Amino acid sequence: MPTWGRKGSASKDQSRQRPAEQMEVAVDRQALTFSPERRSRSLDLAGTRDSGQKKRAGGKVFGSLERGLDKVITMLTPSKRRGLQSGPRKIKAQYNVTLTSQTNPEQVLNQILSILPEKHVEFTQKGYSLKCRTHGDFGKVTMAFELEVCLLQRPEVVGIRRQRLKGDAWVYKHLVEDILSTSRI
Repeated sequence: MPTWGRKGSASKDQSRQRPAEQMEVAVDRQALTFSPERRSRSLDLAGTRDSGQKKRAGGKVFGSLERGLDKVITMLTPSKRRGLQSGPRKIKAQYNVTLTSQTNPEQVLNQILSILPEKHVEFTQKGYSLKCRTHGDFGKVTMAFELEVCLLQRPEVVGIRRQRLKGDAWVYKHLVEDILSTSRI
């Protein structure tokens, strides 16, 4: 019998403690609800039962304002449109730019375009930029590099910016030197 009494009293003690714990949780929720330092409504509405409805309504209002503000910012932010440029890029002198003696960028580009097929180099042209690649015996790309005809700012001359993307540096160096020397730039 004493064991039954203990279980019964233990269950009564638990039932007595639950309302006290619930009151502490309710007091904590009230402190969160009225806290002026809170910036988020998600914790403020955590104690209420219909918090989902209030949260969604507030999210719709602020979400639409934020989306509208984002649209205004993107409209007012200037964007660089590289495809719409009528001429080559103007750059400062760099370490990987070969200077030419010519002042017409179209002539330089046409000379390079005529030499690349002779050297068995495939390329894709995008404006004044050429993405070049060579293939090995089994069709694998062994080297990839980029050539871009550009204008230098200080001495108003045409330059060729070159950049190795993939492959052996030594082979790249000799191939690009061969392309530039045979194009007579």
